[in-house]
Amino acid sequence: MKHLLLQLALIKKNKVAALMANLAEMLSTRDNNFNFIRMVAALFVLVSHAYPLSRGASEVEPLVRQLGFSLGGLGVFTFFCISGFFISLSYDRSKSKVDFVVARFLRLFPALLVVLVLSAFFVGPLFTTMGLHDYFSSSDVYSYVTTNLKLKNIQFQLPGLFQDNPYPGINGSLWTLYYEVLLYALVLALGVVGLLKTLARTSIFFIAYFLFYFAFRFFLEGELIQPGFQTRMWVQWSFAFVVGMLFYSYRFNIRLDYRFLGACWLVVFLLYRSPVFVEFFVGAWCYSVFWVAFNTQWLARQYNRLGDYSYGLYIYAFPTQEILAYLWKGISPVAMILVALPVALIPAILSWRFIEHPCILRKKVISERISQSFARRSKKSLKT
Repeated sequence: MKHLLLQLALIKKNKVAALMANLAEMLSTRDNNFNFIRMVAALFVLVSHAYPLSRGASEVEPLVRQLGFSLGGLGVFTFFCISGFFISLSYDRSKSKVDFVVARFLRLFPALLVVLVLSAFFVGPLFTTMGLHDYFSSSDVYSYVTTNLKLKNIQFQLPGLFQDNPYPGINGSLWTLYYEVLLYALVLALGVVGLLKTLARTSIFFIAYFLFYFAFRFFLEGELIQPGFQTRMWVQWSFAFVVGMLFYSYRFNIRLDYRFLGACWLVVFLLYRSPVFVEFFVGAWCYSVFWVAFNTQWLARQYNRLGDYSYGLYIYAFPTQEILAYLWKGISPVAMILVALPVALIPAILSWRFIEHPCILRKKVISERISQSFARRSKKSLKT
Protein backbone atom coordinates (compact mmCIF):
# COMPACT_ATOMS: atom_id res chain seq x y z
CA MET A 1 0.00 0.00 0.00
CA LYS A 2 2.81 2.35 0.91
CA HIS A 3 4.59 1.51 -2.35
CA LEU A 4 1.42 2.26 -4.33
CA LEU A 5 1.00 5.62 -2.62
CA LEU A 6 4.60 6.50 -3.44
CA GLN A 7 4.03 5.63 -7.10
CA LEU A 8 0.88 7.77 -7.23
CA ALA A 9 2.74 10.64 -5.59
CA LEU A 10 5.55 10.30 -8.13
CA ILE A 11 3.09 10.32 -11.03
CA LYS A 12 1.41 13.43 -9.63
CA LYS A 13 4.80 15.08 -9.17
CA ASN A 14 5.78 14.34 -12.78
CA LYS A 15 2.50 15.78 -14.05
CA VAL A 16 3.02 18.96 -12.06
CA ALA A 17 6.61 19.19 -13.32
CA ALA A 18 5.38 18.80 -16.90
CA LEU A 19 2.95 21.67 -16.39
CA MET A 20 5.70 23.84 -14.94
CA ALA A 21 8.26 22.99 -17.66
CA ASN A 22 8.56 25.35 -20.58
CA LEU A 23 9.01 24.39 -24.21
CA ALA A 24 12.78 24.89 -24.06
CA GLU A 25 13.10 22.44 -21.17
CA MET A 26 10.95 19.88 -22.97
CA LEU A 27 13.11 20.29 -26.06
CA SER A 28 16.14 19.09 -24.11
CA THR A 29 14.90 15.50 -24.45
CA ARG A 30 14.83 13.60 -27.73
CA ASP A 31 11.73 11.71 -26.60
CA ASN A 32 9.26 13.70 -28.65
CA ASN A 33 6.70 12.61 -31.20
CA PHE A 34 7.49 14.89 -34.14
CA ASN A 35 8.49 11.96 -36.37
CA PHE A 36 5.13 10.31 -35.72
CA ILE A 37 3.21 13.58 -36.18
CA ARG A 38 4.95 14.26 -39.51
CA MET A 39 4.00 10.75 -40.57
CA VAL A 40 0.36 11.44 -39.70
CA ALA A 41 0.57 14.70 -41.68
CA ALA A 42 1.86 12.79 -44.72
CA LEU A 43 -1.02 10.33 -44.27
CA PHE A 44 -3.46 13.27 -44.22
CA VAL A 45 -2.12 14.32 -47.62
CA LEU A 46 -2.40 10.78 -49.00
CA VAL A 47 -6.00 10.46 -47.79
CA SER A 48 -6.94 13.87 -49.14
CA HIS A 49 -5.44 13.19 -52.57
CA ALA A 50 -7.23 9.85 -52.86
CA TYR A 51 -10.51 11.64 -53.65
CA PRO A 52 -9.51 13.66 -56.75
CA LEU A 53 -7.07 10.97 -57.91
CA SER A 54 -9.79 8.31 -57.92
CA ARG A 55 -12.78 10.41 -58.95
CA GLY A 56 -11.48 13.53 -60.68
CA ALA A 57 -10.57 17.14 -59.91
CA SER A 58 -14.17 18.10 -59.10
CA GLU A 59 -14.31 15.68 -56.15
CA VAL A 60 -14.36 17.55 -52.83
CA GLU A 61 -11.61 16.51 -50.44
CA PRO A 62 -12.30 15.84 -46.73
CA LEU A 63 -12.75 18.89 -44.43
CA VAL A 64 -13.11 21.45 -47.24
CA ARG A 65 -16.80 22.10 -46.57
CA GLN A 66 -16.32 22.16 -42.80
CA LEU A 67 -13.09 24.18 -42.44
CA GLY A 68 -12.46 25.90 -45.75
CA PHE A 69 -9.31 23.84 -46.37
CA SER A 70 -8.72 20.16 -46.97
CA LEU A 71 -7.31 17.37 -44.82
CA GLY A 72 -4.24 17.56 -47.05
CA GLY A 73 -4.03 21.28 -46.31
CA LEU A 74 -4.10 20.47 -42.60
CA GLY A 75 -1.22 18.07 -43.20
CA VAL A 76 0.77 20.81 -44.96
CA PHE A 77 0.00 23.27 -42.14
CA THR A 78 1.39 20.63 -39.76
CA PHE A 79 4.58 20.20 -41.79
CA PHE A 80 5.13 23.95 -42.03
CA CYS A 81 4.49 24.58 -38.34
CA ILE A 82 7.02 21.92 -37.32
CA SER A 83 9.45 23.22 -39.96
CA GLY A 84 9.20 26.78 -38.67
CA PHE A 85 10.21 25.56 -35.22
CA PHE A 86 13.03 23.21 -36.21
CA ILE A 87 14.45 25.33 -39.03
CA SER A 88 14.77 28.16 -36.50
CA LEU A 89 16.48 25.72 -34.13
CA SER A 90 18.73 24.50 -36.96
CA TYR A 91 19.82 28.04 -37.77
CA ASP A 92 20.38 28.80 -34.09
CA ARG A 93 22.62 25.75 -33.64
CA SER A 94 24.47 25.96 -36.96
CA LYS A 95 28.12 26.91 -36.71
CA SER A 96 27.91 28.92 -39.92
CA LYS A 97 25.57 29.93 -42.73
CA VAL A 98 27.19 27.20 -44.84
CA ASP A 99 26.25 24.56 -42.25
CA PHE A 100 22.64 25.74 -42.32
CA VAL A 101 22.36 25.76 -46.12
CA VAL A 102 24.06 22.37 -46.50
CA ALA A 103 21.78 20.79 -43.89
CA ARG A 104 18.66 22.12 -45.59
CA PHE A 105 19.88 21.08 -49.06
CA LEU A 106 20.75 17.53 -48.00
CA ARG A 107 17.43 17.05 -46.22
CA LEU A 108 15.41 17.96 -49.30
CA PHE A 109 17.15 17.57 -52.65
CA PRO A 110 18.85 14.12 -52.75
CA ALA A 111 15.57 12.28 -52.08
CA LEU A 112 13.76 14.63 -54.46
CA LEU A 113 16.27 13.89 -57.22
CA VAL A 114 15.77 10.15 -56.80
CA VAL A 115 11.96 10.30 -56.98
CA LEU A 116 12.16 12.53 -60.07
CA VAL A 117 14.58 10.16 -61.83
CA LEU A 118 12.49 7.11 -60.91
CA SER A 119 9.34 8.83 -62.17
CA ALA A 120 10.86 9.88 -65.48
CA PHE A 121 12.99 6.82 -66.26
CA PHE A 122 11.16 3.95 -64.57
CA VAL A 123 7.48 4.75 -64.00
CA GLY A 124 7.22 6.72 -67.24
CA PRO A 125 8.55 4.06 -69.64
CA LEU A 126 6.58 1.36 -67.80
CA PHE A 127 3.17 3.02 -68.05
CA THR A 128 3.33 5.52 -70.92
CA THR A 129 1.00 4.98 -73.87
CA MET A 130 3.76 6.13 -76.23
CA GLY A 131 6.42 3.96 -77.78
CA LEU A 132 9.69 3.94 -75.87
CA HIS A 133 11.57 5.65 -78.72
CA ASP A 134 9.05 8.47 -78.85
CA TYR A 135 8.94 8.72 -75.09
CA PHE A 136 12.70 9.08 -74.67
CA SER A 137 12.87 11.42 -77.67
CA SER A 138 10.64 13.90 -75.86
CA SER A 139 12.45 16.75 -74.13
CA ASP A 140 9.69 16.72 -71.47
CA VAL A 141 11.19 13.55 -70.00
CA TYR A 142 14.48 15.27 -69.22
CA SER A 143 13.02 18.66 -68.33
CA TYR A 144 10.82 16.84 -65.78
CA VAL A 145 13.95 16.24 -63.71
CA THR A 146 15.80 19.51 -64.31
CA THR A 147 12.76 21.80 -64.06
CA ASN A 148 11.37 20.18 -60.93
CA LEU A 149 14.72 20.37 -59.16
CA LYS A 150 14.37 24.15 -59.47
CA LEU A 151 10.97 23.80 -57.73
CA LYS A 152 9.51 27.14 -58.83
CA ASN A 153 7.44 26.03 -61.82
CA ILE A 154 6.61 22.38 -61.27
CA GLN A 155 6.14 20.21 -64.37
CA PHE A 156 3.34 17.82 -63.48
CA GLN A 157 3.14 15.82 -66.72
CA LEU A 158 5.26 13.21 -68.48
CA PRO A 159 4.61 12.25 -72.13
CA GLY A 160 1.67 9.87 -72.49
CA LEU A 161 1.64 9.06 -68.77
CA PHE A 162 -1.67 8.67 -66.91
CA GLN A 163 -3.45 11.03 -69.29
CA ASP A 164 -6.67 8.99 -69.03
CA ASN A 165 -6.61 8.90 -65.23
CA PRO A 166 -9.33 10.84 -63.40
CA TYR A 167 -6.63 13.34 -62.37
CA PRO A 168 -3.79 13.29 -64.96
CA GLY A 169 -0.24 13.87 -63.79
CA ILE A 170 2.56 12.13 -61.97
CA ASN A 171 3.37 13.96 -58.72
CA GLY A 172 1.10 16.77 -57.61
CA SER A 173 2.61 16.89 -54.11
CA LEU A 174 5.84 18.59 -55.16
CA TRP A 175 4.46 22.11 -55.52
CA THR A 176 4.66 22.83 -51.75
CA LEU A 177 8.43 22.26 -51.69
CA TYR A 178 9.01 25.61 -53.42
CA TYR A 179 7.33 27.45 -50.56
CA GLU A 180 9.19 25.35 -48.03
CA VAL A 181 12.51 26.43 -49.56
CA LEU A 182 11.40 30.08 -49.66
CA LEU A 183 10.67 29.87 -45.96
CA TYR A 184 14.09 28.33 -45.31
CA ALA A 185 15.50 31.34 -47.18
CA LEU A 186 13.40 33.66 -45.01
CA VAL A 187 15.04 32.28 -41.85
CA LEU A 188 18.48 32.61 -43.44
CA ALA A 189 17.77 36.20 -44.55
CA LEU A 190 16.52 37.16 -41.09
CA GLY A 191 19.69 35.70 -39.62
CA VAL A 192 21.94 37.53 -42.07
CA VAL A 193 20.40 40.93 -41.29
CA GLY A 194 20.59 40.21 -37.55
CA LEU A 195 16.89 39.91 -36.71
CA LEU A 196 17.42 36.53 -35.04
CA LYS A 197 20.15 37.67 -32.65
CA THR A 198 17.87 38.81 -29.85
CA LEU A 199 14.27 38.17 -28.87
CA ALA A 200 13.51 41.89 -29.14
CA ARG A 201 14.65 41.97 -32.78
CA THR A 202 12.80 38.77 -33.62
CA SER A 203 9.67 40.23 -32.04
CA ILE A 204 9.91 43.17 -34.44
CA PHE A 205 9.83 40.69 -37.31
CA PHE A 206 6.77 38.91 -35.87
CA ILE A 207 4.88 42.18 -35.45
CA ALA A 208 5.77 43.25 -39.00
CA TYR A 209 4.85 39.85 -40.44
CA PHE A 210 1.43 39.58 -38.80
CA LEU A 211 0.57 43.18 -39.74
CA PHE A 212 1.56 42.37 -43.31
CA TYR A 213 -0.35 39.07 -43.30
CA PHE A 214 -3.67 40.47 -42.11
CA ALA A 215 -3.34 43.57 -44.30
CA PHE A 216 -2.70 41.28 -47.26
CA ARG A 217 -5.78 39.21 -46.37
CA PHE A 218 -7.90 42.36 -46.04
CA PHE A 219 -6.82 43.83 -49.38
CA LEU A 220 -7.11 40.47 -51.13
CA GLU A 221 -10.66 39.80 -49.92
CA GLY A 222 -11.65 43.36 -50.79
CA GLU A 223 -10.18 42.80 -54.29
CA LEU A 224 -7.94 45.82 -53.77
CA ILE A 225 -4.89 43.85 -54.88
CA GLN A 226 -4.41 41.11 -57.46
CA PRO A 227 -1.24 39.22 -56.53
CA GLY A 228 0.02 36.26 -58.54
CA PHE A 229 -0.74 32.67 -57.58
CA GLN A 230 2.68 32.05 -56.06
CA THR A 231 2.53 35.18 -53.93
CA ARG A 232 -0.89 34.21 -52.58
CA MET A 233 0.28 30.69 -51.83
CA TRP A 234 3.42 31.91 -50.07
CA VAL A 235 1.43 34.19 -47.80
CA GLN A 236 -1.12 31.44 -47.09
CA TRP A 237 1.40 28.73 -46.20
CA SER A 238 3.88 31.02 -44.46
CA PHE A 239 1.45 31.61 -41.59
CA ALA A 240 1.90 28.18 -39.96
CA PHE A 241 5.66 28.34 -40.54
CA VAL A 242 5.95 31.71 -38.80
CA VAL A 243 3.81 30.41 -35.92
CA GLY A 244 6.36 27.60 -35.57
CA MET A 245 9.16 30.20 -35.60
CA LEU A 246 7.31 32.11 -32.89
CA PHE A 247 7.07 28.97 -30.76
CA TYR A 248 10.83 28.52 -31.00
CA SER A 249 11.62 32.18 -30.28
CA TYR A 250 9.39 32.22 -27.18
CA ARG A 251 10.21 28.66 -26.10
CA PHE A 252 11.30 29.83 -22.64
CA ASN A 253 7.91 31.47 -22.09
CA ILE A 254 5.58 28.83 -23.56
CA ARG A 255 4.19 26.04 -21.39
CA LEU A 256 2.21 23.16 -22.83
CA ASP A 257 -0.72 23.16 -20.44
CA TYR A 258 -3.84 21.12 -21.26
CA ARG A 259 -5.98 23.87 -19.73
CA PHE A 260 -4.61 26.42 -22.18
CA LEU A 261 -5.06 23.87 -24.95
CA GLY A 262 -8.76 23.57 -24.09
CA ALA A 263 -9.12 27.35 -23.98
CA CYS A 264 -7.55 27.64 -27.44
CA TRP A 265 -10.07 25.27 -28.97
CA LEU A 266 -12.95 26.99 -27.19
CA VAL A 267 -11.92 30.26 -28.85
CA VAL A 268 -11.68 28.48 -32.23
CA PHE A 269 -15.19 27.07 -31.75
CA LEU A 270 -16.57 30.52 -30.92
CA LEU A 271 -14.91 32.01 -34.02
CA TYR A 272 -16.23 29.34 -36.40
CA ARG A 273 -17.15 30.87 -39.77
CA SER A 274 -15.65 34.21 -38.75
CA PRO A 275 -13.11 35.97 -41.05
CA VAL A 276 -10.22 34.95 -38.78
CA PHE A 277 -11.34 31.37 -38.13
CA VAL A 278 -8.60 29.75 -40.22
CA GLU A 279 -5.81 31.71 -38.52
CA PHE A 280 -7.06 30.89 -35.01
CA PHE A 281 -7.59 27.27 -36.04
CA VAL A 282 -4.01 27.03 -37.32
CA GLY A 283 -2.69 28.65 -34.13
CA ALA A 284 -4.62 26.19 -31.93
CA TRP A 285 -3.61 23.30 -34.15
CA CYS A 286 0.07 24.23 -33.91
CA TYR A 287 -0.16 24.42 -30.10
CA SER A 288 -1.87 20.99 -30.16
CA VAL A 289 0.92 19.56 -32.30
CA PHE A 290 3.54 20.60 -29.73
CA TRP A 291 1.37 19.46 -26.82
CA VAL A 292 1.02 15.98 -28.34
CA ALA A 293 4.69 15.87 -29.35
CA PHE A 294 5.96 16.46 -25.82
CA ASN A 295 3.26 14.82 -23.72
CA THR A 296 3.31 11.31 -25.18
CA GLN A 297 6.93 10.28 -24.66
CA TRP A 298 5.99 6.63 -24.19
CA LEU A 299 4.96 6.50 -27.88
CA ALA A 300 7.99 8.49 -29.01
CA ARG A 301 10.43 6.04 -27.44
CA GLN A 302 8.90 3.24 -29.49
CA TYR A 303 8.25 4.98 -32.80
CA ASN A 304 11.51 6.94 -33.07
CA ARG A 305 13.44 3.70 -33.38
CA LEU A 306 11.97 3.29 -36.85
CA GLY A 307 13.13 6.55 -38.43
CA ASP A 308 11.44 9.46 -40.18
CA TYR A 309 9.57 8.17 -43.23
CA SER A 310 7.28 11.19 -43.61
CA TYR A 311 9.13 12.98 -46.41
CA GLY A 312 9.46 9.77 -48.37
CA LEU A 313 5.76 9.03 -47.97
CA TYR A 314 4.92 12.57 -49.01
CA ILE A 315 6.87 12.44 -52.29
CA TYR A 316 6.04 8.81 -53.21
CA ALA A 317 2.34 8.66 -52.30
CA PHE A 318 1.07 10.64 -55.29
CA PRO A 319 2.86 8.56 -57.98
CA THR A 320 1.72 5.39 -56.19
CA GLN A 321 -1.88 6.59 -56.22
CA GLU A 322 -1.66 7.51 -59.92
CA ILE A 323 -0.39 4.00 -60.71
CA LEU A 324 -3.30 2.51 -58.77
CA ALA A 325 -5.79 4.71 -60.62
CA TYR A 326 -4.27 3.51 -63.91
CA LEU A 327 -4.23 -0.20 -63.03
CA TRP A 328 -7.53 -0.31 -61.12
CA LYS A 329 -10.12 1.58 -63.12
CA GLY A 330 -12.89 2.97 -60.92
CA ILE A 331 -11.00 2.44 -57.67
CA SER A 332 -12.75 4.07 -54.72
CA PRO A 333 -11.01 6.60 -52.46
CA VAL A 334 -11.11 4.19 -49.52
CA ALA A 335 -9.60 1.35 -51.53
CA MET A 336 -6.93 3.67 -52.87
CA ILE A 337 -6.02 4.76 -49.33
CA LEU A 338 -5.83 1.20 -48.00
CA VAL A 339 -3.66 -0.03 -50.88
CA ALA A 340 -1.52 3.06 -51.52
CA LEU A 341 -0.35 3.48 -47.92
CA PRO A 342 1.51 0.16 -47.52
CA VAL A 343 2.79 0.28 -51.12
CA ALA A 344 4.11 3.86 -50.83
CA LEU A 345 5.72 3.03 -47.50
CA ILE A 346 8.17 0.71 -49.24
CA PRO A 347 10.00 3.42 -51.25
CA ALA A 348 9.56 5.80 -48.29
CA ILE A 349 11.44 3.43 -45.99
CA LEU A 350 14.12 2.79 -48.62
CA SER A 351 14.48 6.53 -49.18
CA TRP A 352 15.10 7.09 -45.46
CA ARG A 353 17.47 4.16 -45.05
CA PHE A 354 19.62 4.68 -48.15
CA ILE A 355 19.29 8.37 -49.08
CA GLU A 356 17.90 10.71 -46.43
CA HIS A 357 19.53 9.34 -43.28
CA PRO A 358 22.99 8.79 -44.86
CA CYS A 359 22.86 12.38 -46.16
CA ILE A 360 21.99 13.66 -42.68
CA LEU A 361 24.95 11.76 -41.23
CA ARG A 362 27.33 13.23 -43.82
CA LYS A 363 26.17 16.85 -43.61
CA LYS A 364 28.96 17.82 -41.18
CA VAL A 365 31.68 16.40 -43.44
CA ILE A 366 30.21 18.00 -46.57
CA SER A 367 29.78 21.35 -44.82
CA GLU A 368 33.41 21.32 -43.65
CA ARG A 369 34.65 20.54 -47.16
CA ILE A 370 32.62 23.39 -48.65
CA SER A 371 33.84 25.80 -45.96
CA GLN A 372 37.46 24.77 -46.60
CA SER A 373 36.93 25.25 -50.35
CA PHE A 374 35.59 28.77 -49.76
CA ALA A 375 38.56 29.51 -47.48
CA ARG A 376 41.08 28.39 -50.12
CA ARG A 377 39.40 30.46 -52.82
CA SER A 378 39.37 33.47 -50.51
CA LYS A 379 43.10 33.12 -49.87
CA LYS A 380 43.81 32.83 -53.59
CA SER A 381 41.78 35.95 -54.36
CA LEU A 382 43.64 37.89 -51.65
CA LYS A 383 47.02 36.84 -53.09
CA THR A 384 46.03 37.94 -56.58
